[in-house]
Order: sequence, then C-alpha cells, then structure tokens
Amino acid sequence: MEWPLLYLAIFLLSSSSHLLVCASDDRLSPGESISLNETLVSDDGAFALGFFPLGNSPANLYLAIRYNNIAQKAIVWVANREKPINVPLATLTISNDSNLLLIDAKRSIFWSSNVKNAGSSKNSSPIAVLLNSGNLVLREGSGAILWQSFDHPTDTVLLGMKFKSSYKTYEASKLTSWKDPQDPSSGNFSFCAGPNTSLQLFTWQGSEPYWRDGVWNGRLYSAGQVTNSSYVTYEFIIATADDEIEVTFRLSDGSPNARIKLDHSGQIQFLGWDYSLNNWTIARAEPSSTCDEYGHCGPFGYCDRTESVPTCKCMKGFEPKFQSDWNRGNFSGGCVRRTALKCGSRDVFSIMESMKLPDRFLFLKNKTVGECKAECIANCSCNAYAYANWSMGTGNISRCLVWMGELIDAGMFGNEGENLYLRLDGSDLGPIRVLKQNLATINQFENFG
Repeated sequence: MEWPLLYLAIFLLSSSSHLLVCASDDRLSPGESISLNETLVSDDGAFALGFFPLGNSPANLYLAIRYNNIAQKAIVWVANREKPINVPLATLTISNDSNLLLIDAKRSIFWSSNVKNAGSSKNSSPIAVLLNSGNLVLREGSGAILWQSFDHPTDTVLLGMKFKSSYKTYEASKLTSWKDPQDPSSGNFSFCAGPNTSLQLFTWQGSEPYWRDGVWNGRLYSAGQVTNSSYVTYEFIIATADDEIEVTFRLSDGSPNARIKLDHSGQIQFLGWDYSLNNWTIARAEPSSTCDEYGHCGPFGYCDRTESVPTCKCMKGFEPKFQSDWNRGNFSGGCVRRTALKCGSRDVFSIMESMKLPDRFLFLKNKTVGECKAECIANCSCNAYAYANWSMGTGNISRCLVWMGELIDAGMFGNEGENLYLRLDGSDLGPIRVLKQNLATINQFENFG
C-alpha cells in the first residue's frame, strides 16, 4: 500500500452559498472548512486529516487520516472509501444537524457521520477535533462525543482504540481490508468476532473463515517486541463483562509508532516504525504459514508450531483419514480415531498441552472444573473439553468449553496455549499410561481447586 502526497485544492461552500472560513490547527467548527491546500493536523503533529489521491487515477480523492511526521505516511482511516471524489469541488463541514458532511458543489453526499438526533440540543455547538491518537472526534461543546472514527475503523487499529465484541448486543468492531494496495474500497477480507461467541476473533475471506485467533483464556494482556532494533514492547489490554470483550492496543512509554492492519492479502499485521530503516516493519503477521490457515489440517488434526517448519499432525489416538493425501501434503481430510469410543468406563481424557483450542465449541458458564468434565462425560458425542478460571473485578469467571463434534483448526505452541482434554478409548493409551493419565488428571483438578 502506497500513499501519495496531498494532491488537489478544494474549496468549501456552506448551505447558504457563501465561502466558509478556512479551518486551522486540529479542529473544525461550524462555519469553518478545510480550505485550499490545508489539512487538520493533530496537536502533536503526528496525524493529518485531508484529501488524498489514491490508486492510479489522481482524479480520485479520499478524505483520510494518515501519519504526518514520518517518511512513510501510511493511511489509517478513510471516510469515503466506497465513493471517491472525482469532481473539482468538494467540502467537508459540520451540517446544521451536527453531522460531519462531505459533499460536492451540487450537494451530492459522498460521506456523512450519520449520527441520529445529533443536533437535538440547541446549545450543542459541535466541533470536530483530530486527536493526537489519530482519532477524529465530533463532540458537543459540553465534551460529549457524538461520533468518532475509532468506532468506525477501516483496515487499521491504532493505539488506544477499543476493539469491541458483544455477543449479547450483537455489536462488534470490524476491520475490512482494502481491495488492493492502491484501492481503499472494501476488499474480500474482514476481521471481527465469531458469529456465536465473543471469545475469539476471526479473519474472514468473504463468508468463510480464513484465520482464527486463540480462544480468550482470561489473560489481561500479552506482550511482544515491535522490532529487533528497538526492543519496544506492546500489550493488548483485555476487559470482559458478561459476553463482552474489549481489546485495547497499547505501547510502552517512548515506543515508536505502531499499528495493526488487516492487509489486502488477508494477513493481520503488527507493524512498527523502524527509525534505523526509516520504514514500517512487520513484527508479527497471522497467518504466518499455510499451516495456520483455518482448518488447514482438517478435522482432529492440528498445526504443530513447535516444529522448525509448522506442520500438520493428528491428535493423540487419531491417524490420517487418507494417508496417501497426507503424504502429498493435502491435509484437508483430517484424521480419524484409531479406536471408536464405546461411551463407557473405558473412556479416558488425554491431556494435550500448549494447544490453540479448536473452533466450534459450546461455551458453558458458571461451571467448576469437575462439572465441566462431567458435562462432557454425560454426552457420548462429546470429544473434548477445556477449562479456565480467572479473577476479574470483584469475582471469578469460569470458562468451560466442550466439543460435541469435530475438532477443527487446532494448533500446538511452545510456551503458550492451554490444556485440551481429549476423549479417547483407554486402549489407545495402554494400561500403564491410562493409570498415569488418570492420576495426572486428578492432580490437575486439585490444582484448579
């Protein structure tokens, strides 16, 4: 994705057809506009809002926010991504009903903040401000926020942005990729929560899952390194409340610029600014290999990332369904049990450690670890379970997951992941291993308390 320089001068007309006063600094007030060769620039100079040409046609302009004080001025938000401005005159202003409005000389609307009842207060005196975080905020004079770009991201997550997911209210933040590196219109990839729970995030290719993040296990944050040269750490602060997940991206003090982007290729990329290279570098990208793509290893298979080259393997007690396909590198058929379950006393649970838990689970609340295991034992269709318990606020939250069908899109990590309790026929472990496994399982339960 490349971003050219500011291209076209525009002048803005008010509804009464007289010239508006040019906007200055970081804000836009009623009666003001972005005028010829001007932009809104955040107070610290980090971000700029203006009209920028994208793609092969310099006649197509987009109202966008981009980095302002570094060499590679990456665009992080686009207002009119589906409707480029291809006329010589256009205007961004605050309308009489307290909305941000992008129109041309004929008052054709290219984009609106579309806030309902925004102008209900006669004394609202709204202003739009480009904050140092890169967030464009439309707020009343009292400070109440009417609209903000952070609630309507395009393909980028910036520091301090809250990426939300609520299964209860069916509200969720969503990223949508660009169509290609030069075209900011909506591409074929999106990133948001899953359809049945807020505990995991997906990258979708159209309507099909392309990559899935791990199931949330209650950790408050994760940390990592932006570049090898700067050793700057980042963290994702996660909060939860009754089927709602909220992720906030932060960096340690003094860190360089960083962002999360859904690339047009479908990768979720963590990008950090490397001052030594004077360019953006990718610190992490998912999926990082074909093995990580959703369901690549088929049912009851998993991607083993502890290998130098991630590779598909079958879960304990399973073998390739079509060995000849696996030999050719086609793992889509997955794995089948060596010994069918008899749903009786011979069934045991084998612990698979450091796992990315599979998809298509049933989430059961308010269960102890013993109750979680019992839920699986009581149903002959249950193939596995997983349990987590963590403190949050004034109480504890338990997360019991059970799998009533195929286990799909699992993975194995080195020092990360969780325990997956996989249901097997005892003959797949042997008598000594069954005894050791049962003792280990009992000890595991006792440790949970």
